[in-house]
Amino acid sequence: MKIILTLGIVLAAALPGLAQRSVSMTYESGRQVSLQGSVTRIDWVNPDAFFFIDVRDAAGTVTNWAIQIGSPVELEREGWKPSALKIGDQVTVDGTPARGETRQALAKSVVLTKTGKKLFTPAPRRAAAAAGPAPRWPDGQVRLGPPAGKKGYWGSASAKVIVENTGTKIAMTDDGLLANLTDANKVAPFQPWAKAIFEHRQRTFFKDDPLARCIPAGGPRQFQMPNGFQFVEQKEVGRILILLGGGDRNWRVIYTDGRQQGTAAETVPSYYGNSVGHWEKDTLVVDSVGYNEKFWLSGNGLPSTEALHVIERFTRTDLNTLKYEVTIDDPRTYTRTWTAAWTMQWVPDQDLQEDFCEDNAESTFVR
Repeated sequence: MKIILTLGIVLAAALPGLAQRSVSMTYESGRQVSLQGSVTRIDWVNPDAFFFIDVRDAAGTVTNWAIQIGSPVELEREGWKPSALKIGDQVTVDGTPARGETRQALAKSVVLTKTGKKLFTPAPRRAAAAAGPAPRWPDGQVRLGPPAGKKGYWGSASAKVIVENTGTKIAMTDDGLLANLTDANKVAPFQPWAKAIFEHRQRTFFKDDPLARCIPAGGPRQFQMPNGFQFVEQKEVGRILILLGGGDRNWRVIYTDGRQQGTAAETVPSYYGNSVGHWEKDTLVVDSVGYNEKFWLSGNGLPSTEALHVIERFTRTDLNTLKYEVTIDDPRTYTRTWTAAWTMQWVPDQDLQEDFCEDNAESTFVR
């Protein structure tokens, strides 16, 4: 068995529970590691699946490494099972090592030595659902959920973080870590204190993200979580439920019974706010106030306050596409109102998978 590190041997350290930490928070993208070893344990649990290997370095010292291979929900959706790997199997792993001294890596490639087979690789992209018009209720109103008698949900968003809709390209990682911190002003129109907070969160690789402690993804961030979401339209009682697949099976209520929106001072501050919606032709317009300050507005570190006021517009243009536009008004945090937008794709004939945020079997990692 052998280990090759571009920046040297990593020292032993206990591995903390991961909950829902971002890739930028956990792994150092500028480094790569190649490992060969024997599988000692497999943990196929939410929110991330791991296996562990014993690796022997050039001096003969054996160390145990944790290899992250992805969400078990997504892996099983791609046809993979924990039985693809067995205790004692010899593997070669190429990946990105964790920050600091933790013996952990995010796998880019896992090859089973005895067969040369690559494990846990993504399946070929599924063909899009058959094209068609947006489904409608008998009264002609667009359905945000599945067509009558069918099932399905809205999958992952086209954007993983929130950035102002200006058309300006900003160099960043998938989870919003800026390549150049001087681009902060292109992300949103920050008040000075908010920009300082945003830059600190960027510099510290999102280590204080509440999501990593299983705090809900409040505000519009809820629509950028893995595993998608589902609308349950209850027309008879004048409300729409949003079931979130991103962790802990959270839900949100949008009232469509004609009530007027109140003020933030009249509500108990929450992660999803008090939401009142109405239809403008084929667009559901939702007005929300009453947010707490315990969540990040986006995974890239956007702050907000209890003054946050959000207007969301959901437009299903056809069977497969949902356009989402959000207008953010928080005068304590931003110098003006601003807008962001992205799309979601329909996942037909499937239900949301159960997914919980947890500390990923922390005792497993503490040696």
